[in-house]
Amino acid sequence: MAKNKINTINFRSTISLMNISPIFFFYCCILIGFSSCNLINPKESIPTYIQIDSVRLLPTVSATHGSISHKITDVWVYYNRQLLGAFELPCKVPVLATETGQLQVVAGIWDNGLSGTRVKYPFYSVDTFTFAPNPTNIIKHIPTFNYRTTDTPLVKYFVEDFEQGNVFVKRSGDTTLIKTNQTNEVMEGDWSGLIDLHDSIESAEVITSLEYFLSPNKECYMELNYKSEIPFIVRTEVYHLGSYISSDIIGLNAKDKWTKVYINLTGFAAAFQYGKFKFILKSSLPNSVSHGKIWIDNFKIIYFN
Repeated sequence: MAKNKINTINFRSTISLMNISPIFFFYCCILIGFSSCNLINPKESIPTYIQIDSVRLLPTVSATHGSISHKITDVWVYYNRQLLGAFELPCKVPVLATETGQLQVVAGIWDNGLSGTRVKYPFYSVDTFTFAPNPTNIIKHIPTFNYRTTDTPLVKYFVEDFEQGNVFVKRSGDTTLIKTNQTNEVMEGDWSGLIDLHDSIESAEVITSLEYFLSPNKECYMELNYKSEIPFIVRTEVYHLGSYISSDIIGLNAKDKWTKVYINLTGFAAAFQYGKFKFILKSSLPNSVSHGKIWIDNFKIIYFN
């Protein structure tokens, strides 16, 4: 009897399915289709936009790190320590957030003055910014950076701003680098450095009188503000394993306005481990040019110790 009862129930279920209205069946299919689409294409989150038009570099210990002139061109943005991307300034950063979180902003530069080599600059602090999400709206923020302090991690600074002295001396050529306080020749402060080529003074090669001990396998940069009527070369002379070795670092083109360049020395420190480094500025008058000046300010060597 139990077996017959089961068969009767199955038979009645089959009859019920066969009697379903075609219209009802059609609407069921539509509902199932919509459910499938929602599973495949879930509702998209709406971002909050953080707008960064500019940045600020503020002094930490001016006597240590010198000028706060900068050329921060990009920002690397993290949300709760997850990288969102690198953005050229000015920029609008989309952030998918559902609750209050923190933005970390790292300053980006052109490595060796090249727009194709954009990197995070290790000697500026990280800007942090806490915000509550406000989807579709724009939150404006100006990141603020400082030079890293000289304690943790240990950072070494050497600065020549020509306000007190002049670290450059003549190495060869017809002249040397002198100090100038002419109003139209000074970038900031009272003094800048000048190489003046003309007439029979057609070349100059000046070198730092101090030696620098750069730590191998740690980041190291030269910062330099300059304006120039003619091209010049930045070189290094290294005393390494009992020999002096000279090598070009970078060639810089003429600039009619003061500009900032960050020169990466990390590779040289690794190649000449524990060498004693000096740095050279070298130039000569190009053909058919009778007069050319090079102005220098805020020469810095910065490295992790």
